[in-house]
Amino acid sequence: MMENNYIKKDIQTLDQYSIMLCDDTLINHFGCHSTPRKDALFPLKVNDSECLLLPAPEFSALLYRGQNEYFEVCKPTLSRKMTAPEKLKAILQKIEFLSALKTHPLTKIFQTKYFLEIYPDIPNYKLKIDYEAIAQHYEFKTNHLDFSRDKEVAMFFMTCSYDPKNKKFTPISDDSKGVMYSYDFKLGILQNIHSINPIGFQPFSRPDKQKAFSIVFNKNINFNNFDFVKKEEIQLTKGLCEKYYDMFDGGAKLFPKDEISELSYEIQNSNYISKDAIEFYSQASQTTKKVIVKLLQQNSISITDNKYSFNISDMEKFNQNLQNIINDLEARISPRGIA
Repeated sequence: MMENNYIKKDIQTLDQYSIMLCDDTLINHFGCHSTPRKDALFPLKVNDSECLLLPAPEFSALLYRGQNEYFEVCKPTLSRKMTAPEKLKAILQKIEFLSALKTHPLTKIFQTKYFLEIYPDIPNYKLKIDYEAIAQHYEFKTNHLDFSRDKEVAMFFMTCSYDPKNKKFTPISDDSKGVMYSYDFKLGILQNIHSINPIGFQPFSRPDKQKAFSIVFNKNINFNNFDFVKKEEIQLTKGLCEKYYDMFDGGAKLFPKDEISELSYEIQNSNYISKDAIEFYSQASQTTKKVIVKLLQQNSISITDNKYSFNISDMEKFNQNLQNIINDLEARISPRGIA
């Protein structure tokens, strides 16, 4: 009997993928060609059962971050200056959001769905759901610093100011100077210095629309001091800012409204925290519930038995939306196998 020496291909890990990165977006230094599709997704292996779906361009080594102005210290929202009660409230609100998110039917479906079934030569994988990154993109404070793989997305954030109270972006028109950071994440990965977090497609749309990456800060450090970072100051003229405001429909293309966004606004504007969220944080932080409750009550935050949840009122609409997402994904996923 002839021995079967067939070796099944697999998709790349992040480390293997990083070697493919270069200055060109469609052809790399190995002569590999990529798809010109701007919305393509490239699966990367996280572990034996999960993958990431990274946004195009496949070979670009750069991530971008745009800011309306330069700050001497650049770090994630959870590391910025706030009082102890403010930080506690922010953490507990994020816990409330993630607890509800994990009950959403879309989350449950994507926890079990396999994504590479139409590629018989490649093992099948489920999506790694990045709950912390989803919370970040729905405006909860985290230890993630946002980046995009699309420079135009970063240009929007640099040229448009955000009013968190009214949830609105406005094009800047005062000729001030914005800041555009570019970060070489190939070097960051290969030298294993920073905690780079590819996010890409998630069950809820914002990370995908923003072609999202992040760097996770586990220490109180300043992004301005990072290696592999270039900073460019750009004059924020009225014409430039209006160009990017219009390109992304005032932010609507990057922040599509959905029931997740509605829940995030409700939680962030609430003065209630559930007992379950307090219990979870107490165990995770090894802080007594008595101390947590006292801090909350001193800041007029009430404790409730109620928990946030989702109620899908129109299942026909939900199922149609789900099918549209899956059909769209099948057209966008472009695996690059390795032996």
